[in-house]
Amino acid sequence: MRTGEGGIEVQIYGERYSLRSEDSPAHLQQVAEYVDGKFHELAKVGQLVMPSKLAVLASLNIADELFKRDEATRRRDAEVLARIDAIYQLLHRGDGAG
Repeated sequence: MRTGEGGIEVQIYGERYSLRSEDSPAHLQQVAEYVDGKFHELAKVGQLVMPSKLAVLASLNIADELFKRDEATRRRDAEVLARIDAIYQLLHRGDGAG
């Protein structure tokens, strides 16, 4: 990893990339290491040697993880809102009956 002028140089699957972001260099390095890990994980599983195919598969895997996490978050949010609504209904059941 090398930093300079607001950017960072990372290595993903043997290739160097210069990245610039408002995020910290440590964050960019962590993201790059995650992507690099996905490449290596997929390279071990299959016979694929073409980096372009690995890139597509890594992208699909990462997108799948993201979609699943987003869906899980939406489900948890809906459950929390339903619980809040149920508590609200319980607390206000007697209102107006006085």
